[in-house]
Parts: sequence; C-alpha cells; structure tokens
Amino acid sequence: MLKKIILGLTLIIIIIGGLSFTPQFSHLKNFVIWGKHSIHDYKTHPTRLVASGNTPQFWPLDSNYNKGVIPDSIMKIIDSNDTHAFLVFQDGKLLYEKYWDGYTPKTLSGSFSAAKSMISLLIGIALEEGKIKSLDEPVGNYVPHFKTNGLEKVRIKDLLTMSSGTNYVESDLGYFSLNASAYYGDDEQYLIDQLKYKEPAGSTWQYRSADTQVLGFIVEKAFGENISSLVSERFMKPMGAEADALWLLDGDKKHEKAFCCFNGVARDYARFGQLVLNDGKWGEKQIVSKNYIQAATSPASYLKDTYENNNPVDFYGYQYWIFNHKGLKVAEQNGLFGQYVFIIKEKNAVVVRLGESKVIKPIHHFQPENFSYIDAALSVLK
Repeated sequence: MLKKIILGLTLIIIIIGGLSFTPQFSHLKNFVIWGKHSIHDYKTHPTRLVASGNTPQFWPLDSNYNKGVIPDSIMKIIDSNDTHAFLVFQDGKLLYEKYWDGYTPKTLSGSFSAAKSMISLLIGIALEEGKIKSLDEPVGNYVPHFKTNGLEKVRIKDLLTMSSGTNYVESDLGYFSLNASAYYGDDEQYLIDQLKYKEPAGSTWQYRSADTQVLGFIVEKAFGENISSLVSERFMKPMGAEADALWLLDGDKKHEKAFCCFNGVARDYARFGQLVLNDGKWGEKQIVSKNYIQAATSPASYLKDTYENNNPVDFYGYQYWIFNHKGLKVAEQNGLFGQYVFIIKEKNAVVVRLGESKVIKPIHHFQPENFSYIDAALSVLK
C-alpha cells in the first residue's frame, strides 16, 4: 500500500513538474523560484546588460545643491511612502538629492512600467530613421500574429496610445492570467500569441502592458537588435550614463520584458527625463526628433477613456502620462510602486522618485503621491 502511495505521489510530482515547463504554466515555476515582484528583481531574474560606456557625464551641481528645504508636512508623506531616492534637477544641474534605506547614487532600482516610455523613444528613433514607415502602419508588418485573429487593423499608433483593442486585462491578477504570464513566463512570444480581438483599435483607451511588449517586438524587428543593446547605444552612451543598467528578460532569455523592467541608478533615470525636456536633444545630438517628443507628451484626446465615462483622454500620449498641477503641465514616466520621472517644462526641471509605495485608489489615473512629489520639488526649485 505504501509503495502505491509513493508511486502515486511521484507521478503527481512528475506531472506537475512537466506542466510547469510548458508555456502556459512555466510562469508558475518561475514565480516559485523568483518570488513576489519587487524593484530588486534584477537580483533573481534573468537579465541582460545595458552598458553605460566609459565616458560618464556627471551631473554638475547647482550652486544651491541641497540647500533647499522641503517642508516637514511634505517630507512626512515622502517618508511614509517608502521613498528610496528623490532628486530634483533644474537647468541641467542637480539641485536636490536625498536617499533613504541604504540607497546611494550607485544603487540599481527597477523601473516597472516607467520603462514603457523608453520603448516609445525607440519607436520615435525608428520612425525618424525610416526603419518603420509610419505610426499608421499595421502592426502585422512586423509581428506575424497581428496579420490574423481580427488584429489586422491594429496600428503602431494604437499600441503607443494603449488603444489596441485586444483581450489583455491589466487588472487580472490571477495566477493563470496573461499578466502573470507576461511577468513570470519563459517566452514573451507566447504572451503575444494569446492576444485576441476584443474591440476596434484606435477608439478607446485601456491600459495594457501587452501593447508595450508588442512595441518591443516591433523595435527588435525594425532595428535587428535586442532592446538592451539599443538602449545602451542610443541613450546610455551618448547621454553619459554613470552606471551600467540591467534589463529583465523572459525565462529563456529571448526577449526583454519591454513593458517594464529596466534597472538603473536614480541619476541615470533623470537623463531620460532631461532628454524629453530638451525636446529629444542631448548636447549637440538630436537623439529623438522634436516632433515625436511633442506628440508623445501630448494627450491622445481623440480616444475615449473606458475607465471614466468615456471622457476624452487628457492624461496619456505615446507611453507617457500627462497631468496638470498648480498651473504646470507635467509629463511623466510612471511605474508600479512609485517609480517616477517627472518633466516640468515651465520650470526647466526633471524630478526622479524611486521607492516602494503601496498602490491605492488613483485620482484620475494618478496615485495621489504624484502631486506630493511635485509639491516637494516646487519647494526647492528656483
């Protein structure tokens, strides 16, 4: 009897183990190995180097560096949200910098969805260089799955504006969801192949990380290179990044998780904000076209917001968030748990906040802490 029980348990273990290595279940195996997602996942997940080069351009310090004082009432909010890094830049100089919890200027931290904006910038470069013909091009020209399944009319622009109309549901946090497969799965291609038509593309806005992953596939196809190499050559090296970064890969190390998962130091996150503040220019080099930057940071107001009574979208462009606060227009890279790069044109300023905030009910799509960080920056900006 005991032998039969042992044999039965052995068979169950073999079956479960086998299932965990099939595409639809491999993410369960990886979840057990990697654990719950965090901004430190570069320590456990597969990664690819995003090289910084050998010529760092260290940020010049403003003459008022760290002389500004953030009011106690705002600092309490920053502290209570588990902020690890808060930096303010103005006129291309580092004006304020503070770290918590053992973080330093050399500490890597995960971007989560703040990386989506980097993918958008690569699309802008591909467009300018003719590697893609138009943002109105069918996605199927680059990703075969979009030639069928009712997805033939999805354009690159629809992916950029989160209006692809596919069946991907960002809020589905189940173990067997496409969301789980995206972050923990062994092959992002498998995720893309599960996307199906739900509604007409280019009409309504619905946040979908899969849209950015498809953009990542377009980038790979258009350039013939992986995303880590492209970010290194097109951004990190010409912008003089101070430290090497890492990008999380799927389990089989085939593709970068384009919808998330750049890992860099706070001062280098700021470079991506400064690039946008400079309308795509770094020094004398136009890295991304000014027209693309302006379009990317302008709301796709022709879309309807499915979350708020089908109102016109006034908060999202090409993988960039946009909001107004105290009369200022703020463009933003935005990632889970509060990974932010704010671009404030009127103040010629960039603000970086990294940390581990809890996700709470948003105000018009934005975590309330966003406004506190802008208030903190305004207290030290000139």
